[in-house]
Parts: sequence; structure tokens; C-alpha cells
Amino acid sequence: MQKSSLWYGLWCAVVFATAGLARAEDPVAVLVTGPLAGTVGERVSFEVEIVNRSGQALQKLRVVDYFDSGFHHEASKSPIEQKGTIDLAAGTSRRLTLDFILDEPGRQCHRVEIIDQSQKFVGGATACVQVAAASAATPVPKSPPIITPPSAAAQPSPGSAFTQPPSGAPPPVASAVPAPTPVPAPIAASAPLAASVPSPITASATPSLELGLTGPNDLISGSTAEYVALIRNTGSVATGETILDLSWDDSFSPLEASDGYVLGASKVSWTLPSIQPGEQLRRQLNLRAQSPPRSYRDTPPSRSCVRAVLGGVTGGMMVADESCVPIHSSTPRPRTPREAGIRVSLADLDDPVSSGGATTLICTVSNTGISPSGRLDLSITIPDQARLVGDPRPSRVRIDGPTISFDSVGSIPPGGHASFELAYRLPSGGTGRATAMVTGDELDGAAEGSCATTFATE
Repeated sequence: MQKSSLWYGLWCAVVFATAGLARAEDPVAVLVTGPLAGTVGERVSFEVEIVNRSGQALQKLRVVDYFDSGFHHEASKSPIEQKGTIDLAAGTSRRLTLDFILDEPGRQCHRVEIIDQSQKFVGGATACVQVAAASAATPVPKSPPIITPPSAAAQPSPGSAFTQPPSGAPPPVASAVPAPTPVPAPIAASAPLAASVPSPITASATPSLELGLTGPNDLISGSTAEYVALIRNTGSVATGETILDLSWDDSFSPLEASDGYVLGASKVSWTLPSIQPGEQLRRQLNLRAQSPPRSYRDTPPSRSCVRAVLGGVTGGMMVADESCVPIHSSTPRPRTPREAGIRVSLADLDDPVSSGGATTLICTVSNTGISPSGRLDLSITIPDQARLVGDPRPSRVRIDGPTISFDSVGSIPPGGHASFELAYRLPSGGTGRATAMVTGDELDGAAEGSCATTFATE
């Protein structure tokens, strides 16, 4: 579906802000209002209103804003956080102001997120601006200084992008879900769906669609995430065909989806049939979650999102929602073999060895640590002129010249050990040196053991 750049900016600024507000599971509703279009060099201001609709008092809320490189703020690069924290009684709200300079043309977005004192996401919203390049005949204005309110209590920190309304501003409105213009009024906090955009023509004679996207609240890397999009016609007439797109961040990979989907780049789409008044359609997408490289069990989880967009709605509007989730890594932080307690010993049963004879090597891998070793890989390298005698034990091995690699060694419990054997002879005689090496996915480096055996000349 082709849309002009202006329509795309309108959609991002209006719909995602609305979707972020109306998610029924978020205890804090967030509304971001501001310009939908601008020019490079222009200063833009956004009003952020946060509403406590959890039914109980919330304390020490943090307000953090993540913004694209096309936005510029004198205080800091993205992300930027309001000075101090916010306490909200049940049903009350707080307004803040956020100022940017537009630095780059294109679609520029920023997202306000509310984090509680347990570091859990409790609400958020996204707003976008379609930025046009400055005209050659119009010089780009210099960035004026930020004007902060005179009240000492409202002064932002050097790293804060937020200002609070001046003391003469009207008090915050304690509505369950704020609905200032030009953003269409979202559904009530108790409604089951996320975003409602009624047709701008005649609501009584046109379809009105609601879109809600639900997903998991927490994920472990490697697990399956189920996302369900629910589309409902709350108008008085049937809809025409519409198109539903579900897209996801790089931390997800697709597994399966409801019948009729078309797979694109990080996106699936459905062409939806007409929906009668009061009826609804459901589409499901299953994704596999994957934490980023170099993330471990003891590092903070990554945050990834799935977005739903419903296009082809009467009047040219679009409806959207998103669902974000923390992904926890299941990978333990690598340890050196010494830290993990992995020890390797290699001993020969015959030394010296008579002419034409062979020696048997016994390799023992021990776990003297306090946790399982995880999967291990063992290889034993014998002299280049050596010849194996009989079969190694265990016998499942790969032989690459003088190196004998035993198939994957299972995890060894704390205090446990595993033994491996092979026999070889050295026809040329002399001293033969063998080396055993153990590596593993959870080990940083290798553990080694070696032994030297004297062979008589044949």
C-alpha cells in the first residue's frame, strides 16, 4: 500500500501515540502530542501527559525518551531522562514538555517510556515527525536556548530533555485516558482492545475499527512468543477489505502464522475480508525470541517489539498497536577452565615401550567446580609418525591426521569426571608427546594436559 511521506508522518505521530496510550495492560497511560511535520533547523515541542490508571498510587516513576538521530537536544544524546522521579496518586496525571531541534530530513521518531522502581516498563508512546529539507532560499535558524520555567522545583537536570509546565499552567487532568486534539480519542482504559480510529466522515454510517495486539510479558531467549491481533468493527456498517501487517524487530524470527499470510522482510500480511458491525477477526503470529550476541544470564534483558498496522480503512486512516517484551538471555557468562573447575590429565600405561609395542593413553576430564560443566569437546593429538592401535573408547571419534576428536562430551556434574582411552605406537622410536585439549561453549579458552612416552626403535 503506497502512502505519501506526509501521510506516513501523520500515521506514525497519531496512531502509535494513540496505541501506546490505549494498551489496557499498561498501568500508566502515555499521550505524546506535537507537530506532525517540520523543516530541518526548526524547533519542535511535544507535550507528554502520563496518567496513573492502575487503581493504586505509583511512586518513583522514571521518564525516559529514546529519539532518532534526526532529533537534537542540547542536554544529551539519546536516551535522555527526566530529572528525578514522579509520584502519582491513582487517577491523577502529570504533564511535561519535551523540546527538540530537527537536524535531518525524513521520518524522525521518539518514544517516551515510563519505568517503575523495579525497572519494569509500565507505559509508553511513540510520536513521529515528517521532516522536510530546508529550502535553499531559507537559511536554517540557529538553535535558540531552551527556556526553562522559573520554579526551582521544575528545573531539569543537565541530562534531562523534559520541562514541566510553568506555575500558571492549568492543573493536570486526572482522566483515565486523556484525549486532546488532534489525536482521536482512544478507547477507555477498561476496554479490551488497544487503538480506535473512527472514520472522519460520518461515524453513524461508516465502519469504525479497533485493533489490539497482545503478546507475552516476559521471554527467555530461544522460547516461542505468541502474538494475537484482534480486529473489531464497532461501527454501524460492514467494512471493505483491509490489510493487516505484523512486523517485528531483529531479535525475533518467524515460526508460524494464521492461514492466508504473505511473508515479507520481517513482516507478515493478511488481506482481511469484510467485517460486519459488532463482529471481529483474529490473526496469530508465533515468533522465536533470541537475545543479542554477548548477552548473558546476568546482563539486563534486551527489549524487542512487534507492531501491528491495519490499512485500507475507510477514509484513508490507519490503525496500529505494538507490544514490547524484555528478552532474557539463557547463556551463562563464559568462564576460564580454571574458574569453572575443569581439569584435564593425560597418562600413559606403558613407558618405556619395547620395540614394536604400543602404549595406552588414559585422558580424564574432571569437574572440580560447583556447577555443571556444560557440553565439552575433547581432542587428543599424538605424534605425526604415530599409528593408532585398535579403537579409541568411546569409539565415536573423528580422525584428522594426528588429531583424534571425541564426539560431543556431555555435561559433567560438579565432582564428576569422564575418561577416554586410545592406544598408539611409534614405529620410528624415540620420545612421543601427546596432548589433550578440552573446550566448551561455556568456557573461555581451553584446558590442556600432556604426557611423553619413550619408544624403542623397531
